[in-house]
Amino acid sequence: MDQHHGGWSVAEDGSISMEHHPLLPRVVLPAEWADMMKVDELAGGISVTSWHGHPHQPLDVIATGPALFCVALLLEGRAAMALDGGPLLELEAGMAVIQTADRPVTGRFCVAGSAAIRLVDIRFTHQALAELGGRPLSSLQRDLLRDCSLPEVGALMGGLQAPPVLLRIATEILQCDLSGDLRSLYLRSKALETLALLHQHLRCGIRGQVGTREQRQLEKARQLLEQRYAESWSIDRLAQEVGLNQKKLQAGFRVLVGRTVHAHLRELRLHAAATMLAEGMGVADTAMAVGFSNLSHFSKSFRQKHGVTPNLWRQHAPTGARRLS
Repeated sequence: MDQHHGGWSVAEDGSISMEHHPLLPRVVLPAEWADMMKVDELAGGISVTSWHGHPHQPLDVIATGPALFCVALLLEGRAAMALDGGPLLELEAGMAVIQTADRPVTGRFCVAGSAAIRLVDIRFTHQALAELGGRPLSSLQRDLLRDCSLPEVGALMGGLQAPPVLLRIATEILQCDLSGDLRSLYLRSKALETLALLHQHLRCGIRGQVGTREQRQLEKARQLLEQRYAESWSIDRLAQEVGLNQKKLQAGFRVLVGRTVHAHLRELRLHAAATMLAEGMGVADTAMAVGFSNLSHFSKSFRQKHGVTPNLWRQHAPTGARRLS
């Protein structure tokens, strides 16, 4: 791990314990995960943390974070997080997470093992955000596609499909090989660019393409697929269920979710299948349980998604895959 300032201690086994940091959470990280993490503390109450590696073991930690405003961009891998007592926010590559809290809040963070992970986490103190003119998340909450907030404790969190420009910035941060003052200057400029483009996207991007009522109908369509993925869903049936015509459903779903209805349904089924197989369910039973009527098609699709056959996944899936696959 590259350590630029204090705020954490290193144990003999290589794990680190972070505490008393103005922006980073109080948490203990295993050595393998600590080695993949790079933290840059920047001027003006900003930090940039990047994760880049291929861990063998999953990560599942409870952390208590300070009051902050945070934007995280997941370029590769799968993860999940939840505020203490709140719903689980499941993340996949290409998603952004926005989080704010006006007081310390505890939550859970999980990442699957045996898979590459590329994640960039940009944090601002509330003072920094106010000085930069950024809006609090409460004014953006209606724009979030997956809202897992707990406003009663002053903690808001939600996910959305990240626009390509934000994914580009995250990639540039991971690829930055500058050092010293030049690195700090470069990363601070990227953090500010991320903040500006995020606000622009939330203010103009989603609502400029999809109306509020239509957005609720599209969100209902997404929820139906995620809750009842094993059923047979045609565009016509889904459109009737949510009260949209087929053309608006298809176009709007792609805008809000970032992929087509059928592509999203396929992803949901394959993710559920991976969990079932890791828990010991047979291949044929799994295929039927997630909505595949053709075993050969299921096996081919599973291998395209996960890189191995269903049988191999069933035999060797790591513990983390059972939660986050």
